[in-house]
Amino acid sequence: MFPIGSAVFPSQVVPLHIFEPRYLALMEDLMAPGSDATFAMVLIRRGHEVGGGDARCDVATRVEILQAEEFNDGRWGVVAAGVERLDVVEWLSNDPYPRAVVSPRSVVDNGGSSLVDLEALVRESLALAAAQRGVDMPEDLAFSADPHQLLDQLSALSPLTEFDRQRVLEASTTTEQITRLTTALDEKLLLLRSVGE
Repeated sequence: MFPIGSAVFPSQVVPLHIFEPRYLALMEDLMAPGSDATFAMVLIRRGHEVGGGDARCDVATRVEILQAEEFNDGRWGVVAAGVERLDVVEWLSNDPYPRAVVSPRSVVDNGGSSLVDLEALVRESLALAAAQRGVDMPEDLAFSADPHQLLDQLSALSPLTEFDRQRVLEASTTTEQITRLTTALDEKLLLLRSVGE
């Protein structure tokens, strides 16, 4: 398990800089011959990424290492991608690194509103957020044709707080995920528009 200050979605690509001794030990195990090079990332509810002593959420995301490079001083640069949601059944020892018993968490497809409308909402939010930071939003932003992947991609890209993102990640149905994401985006847009004015 890799507790972090971000909620990670399936299909999301995450760059990591690994330097803490406990996560260097994790990398040693992950890069060993025969390892499947997957681990889970989970949002820290309270506390800090470095040093432990944190309180963690109970829904995580299994990620797969796409690329890893060890630097001369022992640190690692890693690029990982989200694969699936996990429920944390039980937290185990943090020695030599955080571990847990987990089970796959499925999102029931019970429909929901149009993803076309949701995509437009996400694009508008991203454009306003980028404009306020004085940067250009990529024009070639493309999404998956698969509705489940699309929903997770929209969720991952939305400019929300980490706790709003975690609420979206924890949704148990597509309708609930769409509703939570739409509500959070509406609130974010209200804020972005008022700041812009």
